Amino acid sequence: MNNKGKTLTAARRTFLLAAAVFAVLQTSACGTPEKLVEQAEASSGGNAETEVSGETSAGEDDGQTETAVLTFSEEQSHTGDLILVSKEWPYDFEANAGLQLVRILDAQTYSYPVSKEEFTLAAEIMPDLDAMIRACDEAMGTEYTSVSSAYRSKEYQENVRAEYKELYGEEYVQKYVAEPGKSEHHTGLALDMGIIYEDGSEGTFSESDNAAWMAENAYRYGFVRRYAEDKTEITGISNEAWHFRYVGRPHAAYMHKHNLCLEEYLDFLAKETWPEAPLAISEGGRNWKVFHTSLKTILEPEGNYTVSGDNKGGCIVTVEEPAS
Repeated sequence: MNNKGKTLTAARRTFLLAAAVFAVLQTSACGTPEKLVEQAEASSGGNAETEVSGETSAGEDDGQTETAVLTFSEEQSHTGDLILVSKEWPYDFEANAGLQLVRILDAQTYSYPVSKEEFTLAAEIMPDLDAMIRACDEAMGTEYTSVSSAYRSKEYQENVRAEYKELYGEEYVQKYVAEPGKSEHHTGLALDMGIIYEDGSEGTFSESDNAAWMAENAYRYGFVRRYAEDKTEITGISNEAWHFRYVGRPHAAYMHKHNLCLEEYLDFLAKETWPEAPLAISEGGRNWKVFHTSLKTILEPEGNYTVSGDNKGGCIVTVEEPAS
């Protein structure tokens, strides 16, 4: 099929979906926009789903511009900065096979201690991590804020669990050490903060002023303290003042302001937002619109946007609004 034929076909799909949505709106007395679009897709024979994951289609037909669409795959729902990894929602290693890891000591732009030279993290979080640790040290007048644990493979997590069981017993392991495949450390987005002095000795991060600063300011850099004392019944993990997770700046800001753990935030987005009713977030002079969708296809958002799965079958789209 030539390009013109592809454009006509895509335009026809868009027309069929629009007509179907209109028909559903005429006959439906209730229902969210997502539900209406789901019904429309069914009535149009599924013609709205035209592209593979993350791609869009656009063209012109008789001088009219086709509306671009964004399509999500099942695999995509298991990747991204907002995926939930827990006892109930294991990490999908296959979907994340392309995870880009870097050795912290090679990538850091601010010199801070790392307890093991081979520790790695997702490349994307390094600039924000460096900025956060630098800001913490400058605020506290210290030079020992450090990374004591980072990315862990499934095998590494098995060894950690066995080691801690031998040292501290089964009860401790059940409270603090996730089972292999169910640890946030697999994502490369989670790390444990520590205190390492110049002579190589270690302090207790949770009892330091640096921990208090980090808990109050990590959101400015896209991180959240993942396992707080008042959220243990929800997360299933005991209080960990040292464990931080990267989720991105708008999400971290909203979670911090409203005292939400990741489980609560994702549930909120799934219940209260959709493409036509996004959540508005403002932080540091920047503005975003955020919404959840469980649809396979939506109209492509205007402007710069990112997509993350929630690891529960849905996706969260984050659209940054242009600076005014």
